[in-house]
Amino acid sequence: MENKQLIPSSSSKSNTSDDTKNNIQMVLAKMMEEKHTYTYKKLVVPMSMRSIYWKFFGFPATEEGDILTKVKIVCIICKTQIAYNRNTSNLRMHLQNKHAQELHELETVNPPRRQTLSQETKEHRAQKRMLKAGVNATHHIYTTNADGTVQIGGDIQFVTDPNISLSSVNDDMSIGQPLHVMIKNGTTVGHSSPNMTFLMPDENSISRSGTDDRTVSDAITEFIIMDLQLPEVVEGRGFQRLIATLRSPCEIPCKRKLEDEIIPKVYDSFRESVATNLSCIESEIGLAIEEWKSKSNECFVTFSVYFQNIGEASLDYKVLSTLHAPIEWGEIQWGTAVDSLLLDWDIRVERITAVVIGTSRTELLDALISRGLAIVPCLLHTLQVCAQACFDTPEVANILSKCRAAIGAIASHPAASTSLVMQEQLLEFDEYPMVMDYPVIWTSTYNMLEQILLRRNIIDNIFESIEGIDQEVIELSNEQWKIIEDLVSVLEPFKVTIMTLSEEKIPLISLLKPLLWQLVSSHLKVKEDDNDIARSFKESLSEMLCDRYADNNITLLLQIATTLDPRFKQLPYATEEHKSMVATPIKEMLIKLIEDESERQMIVEPVGKKSRLSGMELLLGDLCTLRNEIPADEKADLEFIQYQSEATAPLDCCPLQWWAKMSVKCPNLGKLARRYNCVPACCSPPNHIPPDVQVIHDVRRAALPPHLTDKLLFLHGNHNV
Repeated sequence: MENKQLIPSSSSKSNTSDDTKNNIQMVLAKMMEEKHTYTYKKLVVPMSMRSIYWKFFGFPATEEGDILTKVKIVCIICKTQIAYNRNTSNLRMHLQNKHAQELHELETVNPPRRQTLSQETKEHRAQKRMLKAGVNATHHIYTTNADGTVQIGGDIQFVTDPNISLSSVNDDMSIGQPLHVMIKNGTTVGHSSPNMTFLMPDENSISRSGTDDRTVSDAITEFIIMDLQLPEVVEGRGFQRLIATLRSPCEIPCKRKLEDEIIPKVYDSFRESVATNLSCIESEIGLAIEEWKSKSNECFVTFSVYFQNIGEASLDYKVLSTLHAPIEWGEIQWGTAVDSLLLDWDIRVERITAVVIGTSRTELLDALISRGLAIVPCLLHTLQVCAQACFDTPEVANILSKCRAAIGAIASHPAASTSLVMQEQLLEFDEYPMVMDYPVIWTSTYNMLEQILLRRNIIDNIFESIEGIDQEVIELSNEQWKIIEDLVSVLEPFKVTIMTLSEEKIPLISLLKPLLWQLVSSHLKVKEDDNDIARSFKESLSEMLCDRYADNNITLLLQIATTLDPRFKQLPYATEEHKSMVATPIKEMLIKLIEDESERQMIVEPVGKKSRLSGMELLLGDLCTLRNEIPADEKADLEFIQYQSEATAPLDCCPLQWWAKMSVKCPNLGKLARRYNCVPACCSPPNHIPPDVQVIHDVRRAALPPHLTDKLLFLHGNHNV
């Protein structure tokens, strides 16, 4: 992109010829003929345009009478848009062809005079006379109230100066206003060029419209960040037409400006704010690492941090960084990436209670373990792996292929689609539609199977009555329908588990043990009436769940977190032996915490003049000397007994808020609980857990360009800063 200054500054105005100005304007007008949508409220004609034919025409203008564009004029009678060619011949031609009676009456009252000067010369001289006389340029000879839009096709993008409209370039150039044209791909003025960006800066003044334009620009930037939209959305004609309809005229930042200037600037500001926020954290933190793939099948990893601010009974999280992670990375590369991240954000390893991982990359896991970090598998990722294992079996994969083909065949066949809608309405199937799945998210596949199973009879009737559909590709046998039924039944507890997680403000790892125990011991337990297929699914899923959390360190960490959760502190699923095993490390950590706190509170009294003893102290001091200091182990026992004696909190209670109220009774145990309450049960934040939201987020995230992925995901995750 190159920046060419076409009009010199006002100091050299006298040296600029009228021909040069006119040539430049014609270039701009020609390029403007290839772009944009303007919404107008009035049609106006400037005082300089004296021709009688202007009575039935006008330039589109705002409510205040500011002309939006001079590329096209609008007929007041029929609203036809006509290109403005700097003369009135096409105006009269339009009246002659479309409005002959009005033209006859107009010329009868005002006979056209023989002109010795061109209309262009007259208009230009009239403008000069107005400038010398100090006439307000907003005065018009004709003004008509009219609503409408003017469509100017092509690829000129926008006017970015808040104080000068491209429509009034004639007037601006007459007074020597500096004009800059920025042309993409080095295209020079005078040649046809797609994607032109005009800049007409006025650095010495800021108008109200400039403030409005910045507001629009900020809103567009926020829209891109919050909804994870691609910056090139601003170059879409539909988007530009929408913005022009909502607010016109206004500035729409181009894709290049968004990527190179606006988004990096917002990112730097947000990053500084997040860094400041994290520097104030004094308690332990939880780290989350989620792996995902882009549309090009490249691997990325997003790092997030979870923490609880002192004095706040809520868990906060911040997205830190997103890295491109080639599949070839080994433990060394992962170790370097983790070390760099922790150093960049000033996070010490000893402050990390655990790392929740949504990946199966063993090299990454080895790098984390070698740094002494505790690892907890993400529950959402675990359910995805387990469900996908079922979908990948040959029998189920074939069924899924037929289901997708059936849905596609109905959607593409008008009669079949109409029949489906009618029968759905009769049977009141209006909660969830039957749509093709998004295989990356297992819940979308589950929903597809569930909905197609509910419509089994409808689908059979549709395919029997409609010709032109290949039955072999889409027909499901009774055995295959039975497999769908069993699979939906077996996976239903998984879906309920996700809905349970989505109801939590932030699901904590203290939920993992109870949920896993309930899934394995109840929902996935083989029943006598289960057929071989259902039995196979249940046994496979149960085994995979147990294997994911079988490590002794993970088991102990989850048991401690669950014990310190007031909703599950009695550990109803655990034996007395397990309860005793988990109580010991809790008391040891509690004693260490009490001892460290005592050392910090020790204050050495300054050497100075001793205070005078009271009479009571002098007479009875030796008799009443008591042992004031309670040993740390006794304090630990007292706090733990106090905690156990409290009533179990209801399931809908927030453990962080419960501990905030209990801090007076059990101050040290509350600090220990905070250490485990900062670790989430899954990598995704709560607002991304619902199945439908998971699909939307993954689709948008996968479409992000690699050079903007880190910044946009950071801003999207932290947009409430």
